[in-house]
Amino acid sequence: MQETWSDHVDQLLDEREREQHRVDLERATVVVTNRRVLAFTPDEDGPNYRSADRPNVTRVSVETDSAPGRLLWASLFLFLGLGLLLISTTVDLAGFADGYAGTTGDPTGIVDAALEALATILTVFDLSILIGGGLLLALAVLFFAGYVRSRWRRLVLRVSGDDDILLPVTDADLEAGRAVTLEEAILPNTSPADGDAGGDSATDEPSTADQSSDAPSTNEPSTAGVDESG
Repeated sequence: MQETWSDHVDQLLDEREREQHRVDLERATVVVTNRRVLAFTPDEDGPNYRSADRPNVTRVSVETDSAPGRLLWASLFLFLGLGLLLISTTVDLAGFADGYAGTTGDPTGIVDAALEALATILTVFDLSILIGGGLLLALAVLFFAGYVRSRWRRLVLRVSGDDDILLPVTDADLEAGRAVTLEEAILPNTSPADGDAGGDSATDEPSTADQSSDAPSTNEPSTAGVDESG
């Protein structure tokens, strides 16, 4: 198996920088050090590796991206398709010509023949409207399916003063709580143990001061004795 840079993070660390947390996503790896956040996405478009100073990463969120243009086209085709189907089913254009045929009283039959030809043309036009409406509905379905396929979720690391870091995320990653784990790893370490240690060291100082303050009082009798002998 070919090794990647995420397997050799130690070669990317600066002096006095050490790895603290590693979050392995299905299609990315994030390493949090005591100074930076390193993101590895070798299988995605764009850079294979990005880093940001840890204090500049302000938030970790899960967002959904999509192509809204496809949804707009799908809505437009749906509206036009339904409109054409409504016209073709409610308006019988050929029926108007058929209703006048044979009632003109033209002995030559020229007018009736013209009306029959017009009725045929209108019938074809009605079918064209029906077929056009069906095609537009089919296009609406295709564009909507393309819009659904274009929707993909990503893990966004908000970087103050620089471009955000985008990471691919899957349902398995979210169910495992890796997004929450990553955000907790990036936040400053506020462990109570650190505060307790500082408090213990501070409480030892008063006792030392008390002992030193008692020492001068033990020398007072000898000083008085020297004065009396003089």
